[in-house]
Order: sequence, then C-alpha cells, then structure tokens
Amino acid sequence: MDLDDVTSYSKVDRDDMLSKILKFPDALVEAYDEFLNIDFPKEIRIGKISISYGYPSNIVICGMGGSAIGGDIVKYWLMERIPIHIDVVRNYVIPSYVNERTLALIVSYSGNTEEALFCLNHALRRKAMVITITSNGLLEHYSSMFGLPMFKLPKGFPPRAALPYLFTAMATAMEKIGIEIDVHRHINNAYEVLAHLREAIKPEVPLEKNIAKQLALSINGTIPLIYAYVTYYPAAFRFKTQLNENSKYPASCEVLPEMNHNGIMGWEARDLIKDLLAIFLIGGDEPKEVLTRIEVTSEIISDIGAKVMKINAKGTDLLTRMLYLIYLGDFTSYYLAIARDVNPTPVPSISRLKEELNARLSTKKRIDKSLRELLSE
Repeated sequence: MDLDDVTSYSKVDRDDMLSKILKFPDALVEAYDEFLNIDFPKEIRIGKISISYGYPSNIVICGMGGSAIGGDIVKYWLMERIPIHIDVVRNYVIPSYVNERTLALIVSYSGNTEEALFCLNHALRRKAMVITITSNGLLEHYSSMFGLPMFKLPKGFPPRAALPYLFTAMATAMEKIGIEIDVHRHINNAYEVLAHLREAIKPEVPLEKNIAKQLALSINGTIPLIYAYVTYYPAAFRFKTQLNENSKYPASCEVLPEMNHNGIMGWEARDLIKDLLAIFLIGGDEPKEVLTRIEVTSEIISDIGAKVMKINAKGTDLLTRMLYLIYLGDFTSYYLAIARDVNPTPVPSISRLKEELNARLSTKKRIDKSLRELLSE
C-alpha cells in the first residue's frame, strides 16, 4: 500500500492502532496526573500475612510482553541514578532475595497473565510490598480483595499500546513510596520532544519528509538486527517486539559492547547476509568507547557487504532520548504493517498459545486456588 494514501489506512488498520500510537505523548501526561491521586496504606493484612509499606531495599517488576517493557525503561533509566537494585522478572518465579523490604510491582495489563499472577502469589507469601498495575481480570480482582495498592489503567488497549500508562504507573509508584526520581519533570520533558516527533512522522507527512515511513520501507524485505548500547536496550527490544507484533515481522536485537564479543561474527556468513539489515540506535550520550565501537562495528558490517542504518535520538535527558527511539520505532512498525497490508492489532499466534496452555494446564484455576488460600492460611 502507498504510505501516503492515508485515507486507505483504515482498510488495513481495522482496529485503529493508529489512534493509540498518536495518543502516546498525551497519555504520559494524563497518566501522571491521574495516578497522583492514588494513596498507599502503611500496612495491610491478608489472612495471617502482614505487609508494611516503606522505603524499599530492592525492586522487582514482574510482567510479560507489552506489560513488562515499561519495567525495562524504569530499570535502565534509573540504573545510574538511584542506589536501589531493580530486576525485571519475566518468569513464573521471583528471585530468592525478595522479602518484606522488596517493592514488588506486579504488572499485567489484562490482569490475567499467568506468569504475573504466579509472581503475585510468591511475592505476597514473602511479605513483599506489593503494588499492582492492571486494567482488569484476576489481578484487579485480587488487588481489591486483598486491599492492595492498585494503579487502575484505562481499558481498551492492546497491552503494548498501553506503554505510556504502564511506565508512568511504575515510575509514579516508586516515587510515591519515597524514591526521589522527579517523574513530573521528566514526563514533561519527554512530552515536548515526543509531541514534536509526532508532528514530523504522522501519516499526513509525506514519505519524502517522514523518517518513520522511510525506515519502514527500508526494513521491508529485509530481516533487521537492531543494536544499541546496553543502556538503550529497552528501545532496541521494544523496536524488535513492535516489529514482531504490529508488523508480524521477524526481527532480533542485541546490545553493545556485548555483541562485539560474539554477535559480530555472525555477519561473516557472507552467503546468508544479503537480506539482513543492521540498525544502530544511538542515544548520543554513550561513552566514547561505545560510540567508537558503534562506528567500527558498522564499518565492518558494511565492508562485508551488508546494509547498515543509524538512527539518532533527540532529547536533553536519558528518558526522553529512550522514549524518542521507542516512539519512532512504534510508528515505523505501524507503517511497515500498513505497507505489508497487515492489521497491526491482532496477535493470533499469541492468542492461540494462551488458549492451548490454559486448556492443557488449567493454570489459572491453580493460581486462583492458591491465592484464595492466603485468606485462610
């Protein structure tokens, strides 16, 4: 499809993913204003379990897929800013160190993600300071039943499209429990840059002036391998997953400097690389050693005969630059879907997988039973 034929988008985008992508910058601000009104208890009791809320020693953010990416942003944004270890847990189990001094953010947009519900069960039994982030489902049900602090998200989004709400809820939860990270200032900074980017890459901007459309067409017909400095891992991983889910398209990502110790060698398979595309996401604030690695690595890949692209972020702070790259990637994945005549919203293979797992394992029944038992133990 012609990407400048905007009137035809709705024939492909039948579930209106575009409106959700366009709303991204505004949703950041709206979410922060909404979540300011949420209060935390000093203590709650669930059966014989007593949980006290206070300044944490460590943080775990438990979630999967689109519900977890906000945790990646929080982790890498704050890694060098706060002296508190943050883990993003994409699993059925939580780390052994989790205890009553752990802040456990249990995140599931749908509220029915089985891995998140397992983590909820484990975290409560360890007396961790549990805060939930959800729009619906069993997670909302048990949050209300147990009196857990809950950030209630607006309904009607695919989880990946709810990223502004998910990220802002996580950051605001941390600030409300006493961690000084100045969420309001950073959200406002990011909004200004993202709103400007939106105007530059929205559908009405023609291909010749629209870097997201250009990037989408450059990717089409290739297999993109996305690279970034480890601090920008969330942007690289988000780009990959958006290409997977929105565009129904294969993609991979790695981080520097680690890929210089292994992944770079894969490009020497000269008979296989003709359809590969190396995309480097560059924040601009990487250490000079890493910027030099990016320069040399791109030269090596290009000299081998493969295609290379570089994308530079804009913004005056790390969070803004990270979100700039994420937002550009979101739009790019959308345009690639349109170009390939693919509805961006449905994820049929994921839906089938969840149905099959639940039918074969009855997982939700088991976790529902275990959570209910907390009230009587």
